[in-house]
Amino acid sequence: MKQMKVALPDELRARLDAASKKSGRSVAEEIRARVEASFARDVVVDKPTRDFLEGLALLPAEIELETGAAWHEHAGSHEVFVQAILSRLIRYKPKGSTVFGDRPHATVINDDPNQLGLLIEVLLYKSPDYTNSPQRLLLEEAHQKMRADLHKREQKKGKKS
Repeated sequence: MKQMKVALPDELRARLDAASKKSGRSVAEEIRARVEASFARDVVVDKPTRDFLEGLALLPAEIELETGAAWHEHAGSHEVFVQAILSRLIRYKPKGSTVFGDRPHATVINDDPNQLGLLIEVLLYKSPDYTNSPQRLLLEEAHQKMRADLHKREQKKGKKS
């Protein structure tokens, strides 16, 4: 492992010290973990998503400054946060149909975007590692088998007609 000498502003060093105490890691381990996490996000998150998330991260502090309360501590501030998120999302909405084509990694039949969004949010809220979980893989395989069986039945019906 190579060592690097990096100059940091006092305020950033203080934040790193606080974060390392909170995480139970050394400052060097904290820096490594944060740099690795940053690179990992670059790999799995496309530029529009990264831009959206970076913009989203700025909202809570501005909302608290403007309203006098954190978004999760006051109903009005929460509503401001919801509207700000929706407004930010609209900027990224692509034109075109909301109908999906083939969904090779689907776990459910439902194609309704609103219901799928609710389902995905609940699954990830309850199990943040759901995306890479054995449970998801099993559901995906079961869904593919069900679709294949349905396709075979439809082909048989077509031949009988």
